[in-house]
Amino acid sequence: MSLAFILSTIIGTVSHEFGHFTVAKSLGYSSTVSYGYTNWDDSKTRPFIDSVFSKYSKELEANLDFPRKKEFDLIQERQRKDAFWITLGGPIQTMLTGTIGLLLLLTQRRKILETKSIKLYQWLCIFLSLFWLRQFANLVTWTVGYFINGEFSLDGDEVRLALSLGLPKATLAVSSAIIGLAILTFVIFKIIPIDKRITFISAGLFGGIFGYLFWLVWVGPILMP
Repeated sequence: MSLAFILSTIIGTVSHEFGHFTVAKSLGYSSTVSYGYTNWDDSKTRPFIDSVFSKYSKELEANLDFPRKKEFDLIQERQRKDAFWITLGGPIQTMLTGTIGLLLLLTQRRKILETKSIKLYQWLCIFLSLFWLRQFANLVTWTVGYFINGEFSLDGDEVRLALSLGLPKATLAVSSAIIGLAILTFVIFKIIPIDKRITFISAGLFGGIFGYLFWLVWVGPILMP
């Protein structure tokens, strides 16, 4: 079961990045997926943007006029708006997958309770629903980062989205983490048979932590740099 959690961590991470990738591509950007992040760029406007930053850095800093400033501002505004949707693509993919898994799991709940056993398809539904666990895990790592670095990181998708919407930076991270924790609690205490709960929880803790280290620290940077 630990192996299933490890694989789920890896698959969940990569599929999350493909959520960003899909939106970026749909908006016409060049995009690549790495082990834990997604790069996107507008190759058509990049030379112009770079030349403006190179030639008119002082004007930009002082908010002064310069040739083709209107065109530059329009491109920058479009890219800021697109950045919001590209950032949203990752969490939406993760939460949508988790929601689909949960709905499928609910159709199997009675069978699981009656037989007190879980078939392969039902396990698949469980692990799909636990895609929501990413939201809770992110909040935990974000909070741990605060105690290590003395400040909250601004790098997470949910944090960037909240700031883009003019919300307190923790709003989306905390609210989605609460939903993720609620789904995890439901799965453990309303789906997993009592005799399997300790094994499930232990495997989840080990598999989640090891999967995170295995993919995001050790192997992922080598296989998908």
